[in-house]
Amino acid sequence: MLLKVDASQLEWRVKVLLANCPVGKKEILSGFDLHTDNQSKFELPSRTLAKIFVYRMIFADAFGDRGFAGPAYAYANDADFQAASKSPKYWENVVTKFFEKYPAIYEHSRGLIKLAGDTGRLSVPSGRFWTFKLEEKYNGILDLPRTKILNYPVQGFSADLVQVARLNLWKATLELRSKGLVYFINTVHDDIELDVDNSPEVVYTISKEMEKAFFDIPVSFKRMYGSEIDVPMAGEVKYGFTLDEESMKKFKKDTFEQDYKEYLNKHGN
Repeated sequence: MLLKVDASQLEWRVKVLLANCPVGKKEILSGFDLHTDNQSKFELPSRTLAKIFVYRMIFADAFGDRGFAGPAYAYANDADFQAASKSPKYWENVVTKFFEKYPAIYEHSRGLIKLAGDTGRLSVPSGRFWTFKLEEKYNGILDLPRTKILNYPVQGFSADLVQVARLNLWKATLELRSKGLVYFINTVHDDIELDVDNSPEVVYTISKEMEKAFFDIPVSFKRMYGSEIDVPMAGEVKYGFTLDEESMKKFKKDTFEQDYKEYLNKHGN
């Protein structure tokens, strides 16, 4: 049986952590459905679009000469968002509302660009760092690579946290791996994939360990790096005979026994 654990809202949680964003932290800690709330607050047509919008705003370059009009123009000309509106003014209003709700995100992003410009260097709590220099734009003007500056700390630190989860899981599965019941097969961006024995006991046990591997990231990171992580981490586990998302079944601890029987009956074993 193939098992996969996807980090839940990883980039958003990391951005909230790095920005020390009180609003974002409160939403995550309470289990608040931020996408439904943002759909309403930002007047977007669907929860799915609100989810994609928040993800893209993590890396949105609203700090150039055009300010909020920059990302607004990009949204207005993106096929994924044109169902809501093709008007740059509409999207500029949404971008403004986003930063009004999450001012710490705005300040953090602006601070990253200033720090990279002043020192040519950015780092994250794991010790990973990047250097930046002026790059030539399409019009021949030298400018800071703002998109990279906004992207690298979040994506890089996210990768470091997934590595911590992978180490947690590697240690937790030692006995079953020694018996040939569990094999690590891949890590893709924010998920970890395993090939495990088909017995329900093994699938259930490893599924719980996969959830725990992400839940324990703050404790493990503190032990390994000496830095606090005050934003909880979580992972969603799925199982199936292939890694195709549509054919996999979400792991639910309370109903696993019945769910697993139904999955085997439906997909054959």
